Amino acid sequence: MSSRSRNTRTKILESARELLIERGYFGVGLQEVAREAGVSRQAVYLHFKSKAELLKALVHYVDDEIGVPEIMRPVREAETGPDALDLGVAAYGVIEPQIYDVASLLYAARRSDDAAEATWQDIMAVRRANIRAGIVRLQEEGSLAANWTVDEATDFAWTLLSVHTYEYLVVERKWAIDRFVEHLRSTLREILVTQADDDHE
Repeated sequence: MSSRSRNTRTKILESARELLIERGYFGVGLQEVAREAGVSRQAVYLHFKSKAELLKALVHYVDDEIGVPEIMRPVREAETGPDALDLGVAAYGVIEPQIYDVASLLYAARRSDDAAEATWQDIMAVRRANIRAGIVRLQEEGSLAANWTVDEATDFAWTLLSVHTYEYLVVERKWAIDRFVEHLRSTLREILVTQADDDHE
């Protein structure tokens, strides 16, 4: 992709983000995105075949913009499973506020757009796989509490570390993000990690 084409794509994505967040997924057409970006509608379609594809690209654009792989790097490099769990919750607390607006758009669109639904499911599958890898590590190290299976522990952590939990407690109930993250961290530690590991904190 040429630098000119890349710049056009970025303009379209930035304009789409502003309009979609302001008006919602169903309140914006590609013609309006093109006008806001200062390009032709044809230029938009050269980069994105549909509004759902544009939204999918926007999700990945935001991830790249905030540096999700770098934010997650300490989790991958953690010395123990319990440490990785703590760092994963901390990473969630950094990432979720920055992706919340776009994630909410995608969640709203999935109800009536099959392509948006497929994108949502793909993203959730990746998130769940990452959480499951952390739970498997706990199990392999003997740190997973005895009353949990890997799948149940994964489901539980995946539910707590969701856009919905963030929305209910931080966005709607106005919890401070630091307190929110600490409550999540301590809850997951207490429930999923063996007592012997908790004693080492």
